[in-house]
Amino acid sequence: MNAKKINSISDFNSFLEEDYKSLNQSSDSWYPIMYYDEDIDFEKKRYMTLGINPSLTVNAKKHINKKILEIEEYSVKYEKKEDEKDNCGNLRFDKFSRKKDYYKKQLITYQKELKYSKKPISYFKTLDHFFQAVKIDFKEDVFHYDFCQRRNTDSVTIGEWLSKNKYSNFNRLIHHIDQIVQLIQPEYVFIFNALLVEMLMEKNFFDKNLDLKKIGKDFQLYNEYINDDGVCTRKDTKFIIGNQLSGGATSRVYRANLIANVNRLINK
Repeated sequence: MNAKKINSISDFNSFLEEDYKSLNQSSDSWYPIMYYDEDIDFEKKRYMTLGINPSLTVNAKKHINKKILEIEEYSVKYEKKEDEKDNCGNLRFDKFSRKKDYYKKQLITYQKELKYSKKPISYFKTLDHFFQAVKIDFKEDVFHYDFCQRRNTDSVTIGEWLSKNKYSNFNRLIHHIDQIVQLIQPEYVFIFNALLVEMLMEKNFFDKNLDLKKIGKDFQLYNEYINDDGVCTRKDTKFIIGNQLSGGATSRVYRANLIANVNRLINK
């Protein structure tokens, strides 16, 4: 699949599926990888956001197990035990494998609800509010992509997994980014995750990487170390980077400065 030219999101989903056969093998904790909406008009997607991995909230687990895959064992054992780790992964893997195309469509539909419904999950609600502030329509203009397609709520755990595999698998995930960027061809890619940015810089992802020892994790200072436009670049693609948009990592002042800088960049 890697040698085949990717001309559509459908091609890209198939490409991911093939590569993740070894990256997401059947286990007690297995979940299907993230698949992307094959009906979008990606020519309208002027921007991309890059997260670290797909969300898997308690409600999402319930929906995938009960509503999509109809795993009876999950309902019996874990419906009222939200904090307990289930061991239905091999059942999910077997059932998903038997009707893969059907379940892929169900997962894509559900993922759209998490992003664009009247009550999106917190992560996408925060992104939507940010883009409203810079006069960008998140639903219409932005393509959201996750660096790693494995579903896991805990970004620390997924960060550890990426670090352990960075010498063998990390470059494959970078290749996936290059493929989707080539397909979407966004004007800018936004990365609001300091952990992901740090890992990418360690792999010399950007054409000019920040001096991590000099600035630490203070991405509010990144303009001093990159090009005159205030962005990082990779193969002529422009990246705007920063901390998460919510939580303790982001102050009101930083968020306001970030909004002002983005407005300056995209409206000049």
